[in-house]
Amino acid sequence: MLLHRALASTLLLLSGSAAAFNPAPSGGKKAANKNKNFASVLAVGVISAATILPLPGPAMAADSFVLGTPLEQSLSKFGAASYSVFNAATDVSPLADKFIEFVDKKVKDADAADVTNKAVDGLLAIPDSSIAEYKGILKQVVYSGVNKDNCVTLGGSGSAAKKLAASAAIKSVDPSKIDALTKKFKPANSAVPVKGGDICLPGSVAASEKLWVAQAELTLSMPMKEAGELVASIKKVGIQASRPSLLTLVPAAEGVFSKSPEALRMVQAGKDVEPSVIATVQAALK
Repeated sequence: MLLHRALASTLLLLSGSAAAFNPAPSGGKKAANKNKNFASVLAVGVISAATILPLPGPAMAADSFVLGTPLEQSLSKFGAASYSVFNAATDVSPLADKFIEFVDKKVKDADAADVTNKAVDGLLAIPDSSIAEYKGILKQVVYSGVNKDNCVTLGGSGSAAKKLAASAAIKSVDPSKIDALTKKFKPANSAVPVKGGDICLPGSVAASEKLWVAQAELTLSMPMKEAGELVASIKKVGIQASRPSLLTLVPAAEGVFSKSPEALRMVQAGKDVEPSVIATVQAALK
């Protein structure tokens, strides 16, 4: 299940760099701002837990592109702002339905498949030392003291993962690669409690902050070659799935996360993350 969430997290984080080349058209300032806010929340990630496999070659992040940077600060703030919102969500699967429907309608099948395959290749290329570090953070920090008997789950996350697994984009990936990723994801998956098919959420605001930072660290350890190919593929898709078209997902997102003050703060925190994501990915690819 976390395999598909890892793909989503990778695509959404690296899409920040592609977004820099995709300016929204002028006109409709209020709608554009609303769309930008929502798109920013998507860009920082819909969820957690990724993993990897070793591959020789220089990584994007020989030194951290996250720790001690504005990106770390903004991701920590998003982790804090989103904590109560994710805890209150009862079923995220309708958003998965709308996202899959959106991709099917707006993105050419070949391009959606290319992005997904590039994301899989990128995840397979992340150094094994990164997954070991990530697993340690999940076990010792993010889920410290959390187990299936005492956790709050992200409602509908299991159903959402199954729907993503059945999507045309995921099915376009060679089954042998999916098997390889599933095997390589096993160590990280073992650190994430699951209850009733849904993943458990971090047990505190501080743990949520750490999770979002750790996810970015993991994603940005992708080797430059694979990361560059993925960003180029996302950029191509971004021309088809433009920012204004993302407005069609807003009702589904509001249905899942509500319009509460906490949800609005999460939206703002997501908006604040986007510039740091764009700057960091661009710097990593130089």
